[in-house]
Amino acid sequence: MITKEQDFKQRFAILLRDLQQDGVKDAEIIWVLGTLASELAKDLQSKSWSGAKTKMNVAIYDQLLRKFQERGNEHHRAGRQNEAYAIQVLSYSLIARTQTQDPQMVEGEALLDQVIDRAAAAYQQAKQVKAH
Repeated sequence: MITKEQDFKQRFAILLRDLQQDGVKDAEIIWVLGTLASELAKDLQSKSWSGAKTKMNVAIYDQLLRKFQERGNEHHRAGRQNEAYAIQVLSYSLIARTQTQDPQMVEGEALLDQVIDRAAAAYQQAKQVKAH
């Protein structure tokens, strides 16, 4: 019988591979991901998504996961696949943070967070250029 941790690890690996192979080539997905990650980091008074995750307590973590589930399902039902996918990426990043006993998950989380932080930085840079 597969554990929930093993199931998540398999799904996480698929998502990470998909994001690295195809997702980073899709400008709209990266833009949506960067927008969401940047705004969430700002709300948590952090400069990056990965930094924001370190500031989260259990209550914020739980609230954010619930919100991700609600919003992800709403976007999926409405046919907004890029938004649903970006929320899934952020959700997996958040959950991966709880898998610190598994070195592969720790490494995967770091890779995923690099993609997310780069997307957020690109969003912030474009936002600053537009403001000037």
